[in-house]
Amino acid sequence: MRFRIGGITWRLPQAGRVFVVMTLVVLLAAWNSGMNLLYLLVGGLFSFLVLSVFFSARNLRGLTVVCEAPTAVHRGESVGIIVRVENHKPVLPAISLHIELADAPDESVGYLVKLPARRAGVVRISTLFPRRGVFPPPSVDLVTTFPFGLIETRLRIHDDGEVVVYPRVRAVRPAALDAARGSGDVPRLARGMGDEFFGLREYVPGDDLRHIAWRISARKDELVVKDLAHETSRYVLFVLDARVRHGVPGFEEHFEEAIELVASLGTTLLQRQFRVGLLTASSHLPEEEGKAQATRLLDTLARLEPEPETMLDPFSRVALLEDTRRVIQIYVSPDPEQWGARIGTAHVIRPAEVVHA
Repeated sequence: MRFRIGGITWRLPQAGRVFVVMTLVVLLAAWNSGMNLLYLLVGGLFSFLVLSVFFSARNLRGLTVVCEAPTAVHRGESVGIIVRVENHKPVLPAISLHIELADAPDESVGYLVKLPARRAGVVRISTLFPRRGVFPPPSVDLVTTFPFGLIETRLRIHDDGEVVVYPRVRAVRPAALDAARGSGDVPRLARGMGDEFFGLREYVPGDDLRHIAWRISARKDELVVKDLAHETSRYVLFVLDARVRHGVPGFEEHFEEAIELVASLGTTLLQRQFRVGLLTASSHLPEEEGKAQATRLLDTLARLEPEPETMLDPFSRVALLEDTRRVIQIYVSPDPEQWGARIGTAHVIRPAEVVHA
């Protein structure tokens, strides 16, 4: 992503403020004494300030900044951003360039001592996204105090793109999937307790060690698990009541917890070749399988905001869908008063029921 150099701002750092105070003291002394030598000294000191402003601005001219940020990350995950600074000046180098994040000024995360003319320098920085949602990429500041350290010149680089911050995903033990059993005539979610060989797949933390195919794992140099078929539905629909609850204490925290619960369970089921979907009061993600569906599920959850309380109860909306008889339905709610409530042969899952690996 390329950015044109826009407005440049200047600031007096601590060294510059001390220098200005010293210049004013000398000026006051020259005014009181009338000595020409002191006036010459004041002129020399003032010329240092003028040269600092001029050369620091020239130092940032002719530069192009290219930032490469990931388009999707997980909440709380440290991600790397590649900052490439290109010097297009024909002769002059760029000297002493600090790279800072706009959210943390005065905290250098990268430094280029000297960038020769017609050359480029690359700096890799890292940052965190503490909240789920869709955000613009972090703004980056290019800062220099060249040549005397008296004037700080700052150039801010913006980006018009977006970074989708997925909810956190935690590995879930198979026993937790059984606790989240749904409706219909399906006896259990896990299919790993059957007798008929179904296939092979990669090991997922929490899998029963008795089902590891040791010979094949040794040949492939990675753990491979034998999947045993079970007479169960392979379609799972998460029904999430995302409607806002103004009277629920700590609703925002419970809301994020419910979204992370769906993300963790859904991702685990997709790794086990289930078809997973999501239903809320205003949206419906049909049941599909594979890594593409995992991306769609996480993207939907990342963009999900609390829905109006006046919308139709999603737990009742399930009955309006076609052919849900063989679909396992897992009910999730951010309202603690709904936890454990019976819905047909199923119930609203309690977060404490889910055991993380």
